[in-house]
Amino acid sequence: MKIKFLGTSAGWPLPRLGCNCQICTSKDPRDTRTRTQILVNDSILLDAGPDSYNHLIKSNISQTLNTIFVTHEHPDHILGFQDLTHLYSFKNKVTLFVTKPVLFAIKRIFPFPLNPIIVKVVEQNKAFYVNNIKAEYFPVVHNKTPAWGVKLKERKIFIYIPDFNRILPSQEKTVKWADSWAIDGSSLGKIGQGPGHISIQDGIIISKKLKVKSTYFVHIGHKTGTHQFLEEYLKQNAGANFQIAYDGLEINI
Repeated sequence: MKIKFLGTSAGWPLPRLGCNCQICTSKDPRDTRTRTQILVNDSILLDAGPDSYNHLIKSNISQTLNTIFVTHEHPDHILGFQDLTHLYSFKNKVTLFVTKPVLFAIKRIFPFPLNPIIVKVVEQNKAFYVNNIKAEYFPVVHNKTPAWGVKLKERKIFIYIPDFNRILPSQEKTVKWADSWAIDGSSLGKIGQGPGHISIQDGIIISKKLKVKSTYFVHIGHKTGTHQFLEEYLKQNAGANFQIAYDGLEINI
């Protein structure tokens, strides 16, 4: 399974407008981050935030994209539908697989047909197949906002949970022993941690508890640290199986 991290920031991109902090003045290109979004096998788009246009126009996937998943209704995950409803010369019909609450939220913002996108409502914890990949939405806690993680299984299992502050005990079996996952890294610790998010420190504990083999942090926030600092932090406090994702990173699992 090919995973491309199109964007890796939290709700606002980095650098922030007018900010002179160490992250925002960094010359390391890995510290320039757009809103979190992932492309799987050049065909499955995970989340549809406001940077979708710039991500996709650079990726040249008009002949391969056919599927979209959306984890929850926050603007940094759905505002891309302003542009995704204007697709030209795409080889495949693009299908949005979505839970009912998230679809309702999308339609509140975009009260018109999502054509040419085909919409299919799916239920949580009920597997379905996309491009020979077994897919499943499972619920997570993201403060008061209904939110889901995405589980994809080809030969190996990849899990995507960009925003959450708790995995329900009933869902732990869904993610346990996963080969790789991309999870919330909105803050390093308590400083800057939002009520709906875990920190990177929390993510280390959760990943080890659930025996996930490889962890990539996404949704990187403004109060975390530079990429180089965070990589060194993980090396010293987590181990080689923990990485900070950055825009443009590609991995194969």
